[in-house]
Amino acid sequence: MTGRVAVSADLNFVEGLMLHGAADLKKCYQCSTCTVACPLTPDELPFPRKEMLWAQWGMQEKLVRDMDLWLCHNCNDCTDQCPRGAKPGEVMSALRNQTIEHYSYPQAISKAAKTGAGNLVLFLIPMLLVALAILLKNMANDFAFLTAKPIVYANMLPVTFVDLIFLPAALFALFNGYMGISKFIGGLKEQYPPTEAGETFFASVKGTIQDVLSHIEFKKCLSNKSRNIWHRLMMYGFLGLFVTTNAVMILHYLKEFGFDVQETPLPFFHPVKILGNVSAVAAFSGIYFIVRDRVKNSAESVLSLFDWMFIGNMFFTVVTGIMCQVFRVGDQAVLAFSTYYIHLVMVFYLLAYAPQTKFGHILFRPAAMIYSRYSGRNKNIFRNL
Repeated sequence: MTGRVAVSADLNFVEGLMLHGAADLKKCYQCSTCTVACPLTPDELPFPRKEMLWAQWGMQEKLVRDMDLWLCHNCNDCTDQCPRGAKPGEVMSALRNQTIEHYSYPQAISKAAKTGAGNLVLFLIPMLLVALAILLKNMANDFAFLTAKPIVYANMLPVTFVDLIFLPAALFALFNGYMGISKFIGGLKEQYPPTEAGETFFASVKGTIQDVLSHIEFKKCLSNKSRNIWHRLMMYGFLGLFVTTNAVMILHYLKEFGFDVQETPLPFFHPVKILGNVSAVAAFSGIYFIVRDRVKNSAESVLSLFDWMFIGNMFFTVVTGIMCQVFRVGDQAVLAFSTYYIHLVMVFYLLAYAPQTKFGHILFRPAAMIYSRYSGRNKNIFRNL
């Protein structure tokens, strides 16, 4: 007796995928070479073959609740081995982007981040906010910061003004991130109910942190081993810059409250300055080599605007940060303050829209990795060696 399975196909979803990075999806004929080639896939219900099938059928509801999309780290071993050129690695990437959009709150920001016109609007918001703050602070003194010596960025925009812009942006991102991830976890629970084989929540979080910091999963990739190095440089670089930014803020407010601490700008051999400079070089190097490899392999690896905006935003955030220091030391006031303005705009975009853009993978991937351990779905994949 033959059973029947009802499939609710969403053709608009399929068309959206093909427009945003999965153009070769329909070349797949389910040979399963991609699953055999993948060094990360679990034994039960392995990926990416089932994702390729679900995507072709337009099974959006199953895909947006698919934990395995995030257990894939886009090493592209599957794409290199595909006999049909269906690029399963790129399909998985496009599906992750669609998942971010699906769970984004508000969803309009994620939709805007996929188009040129939408990104223009997203950038105009911080451009106007920062410009207005600069005008309010400096109109009365005829923009004296441009001729004051030495060059001090706080003369153009005091730390208090910066905080008034960026702290609400950070809270906005935290709230939206919570809303999106909570819905995402709810979807994972429906598709992968927890089992007795799972770890405790604490052990799942601890193990995931260890795996992310060690990049153990990247070491298993065969065709793109260097990506492990570049991705690690980028990740640790941005972590270092995050620590540096917050350390400078703490030093500023300690000074404001009368503590005897070094006033900014910090000297070159101050520990915080050293951390910032080393982190900037690491982040720049990682991003540069990732972009270089992507361009070099452009025939096999196709990035959507959603991806390029993320990479470009990170790149220019780091570059403008470095150039701010170069122009300040070189006493080039106009270039220094212009670059600082651009830097603030880039940081705002990266921070405020993080849950709705490609940057959202820093939330979705760890959440999926933690739940994979907690549910017992995939706890051995990311076990430290």
